[in-house]
Amino acid sequence: MSSTPQSVKDDLAFMRSLVEAGDSIQGLFGEIYVAAGVCYGVQMILFAAQSVAWLPATGGWSLVVSLAPNAAFFAALACVIWRYRHAPPMRGMWRAIAAVFGCIGLANLALAAVIGSVAVRQHSMSTWQIYPCAVFVLQGAAWLVAFLLLRRAWLALVAVGWFATAIVMVCLIQTTTWFLVSAGIGFVLLMVVPGAVIIRLARASA
Repeated sequence: MSSTPQSVKDDLAFMRSLVEAGDSIQGLFGEIYVAAGVCYGVQMILFAAQSVAWLPATGGWSLVVSLAPNAAFFAALACVIWRYRHAPPMRGMWRAIAAVFGCIGLANLALAAVIGSVAVRQHSMSTWQIYPCAVFVLQGAAWLVAFLLLRRAWLALVAVGWFATAIVMVCLIQTTTWFLVSAGIGFVLLMVVPGAVIIRLARASA
């Protein structure tokens, strides 16, 4: 099999574009990931506190715990996106990784609809608790793709962390408090810490 000089140049240019890191996009991704980890980690811990009566479980409190972290995250998301509005477009590997995480986000919505509808029909909280476990598995899959593309060992470690936490949560699914605590710890360790690492790497390479 032979290759023309032009095709070789094209292949090299393509491979070069793949290994280029979009530093600004790394920063944006890291900040969003940290915000999500803080908001949803705190939400899980607050739900756990309600389950052991450390916080009131009344309708008003439950509404606050359900809505406030989501509102905080979307506010943080809007701020981060606004700050990065002039960032250059994604490229190379980070463009592929962003696409993977975007697809995972849409898959999460579909899972919520599927598992949620079954849980409502069966009046089963245990069925609904499968949803966050599945979210953790999907996040692990996304990080595994990132590892396969970038070949950085710590990305594989994060992926394994997501998978392991999902398994722990399934084992604790009948003990609501510890199920929520494990989810909260998982969000903090597997979102805040990797997000902070990505932010640091982006700033170091700026």
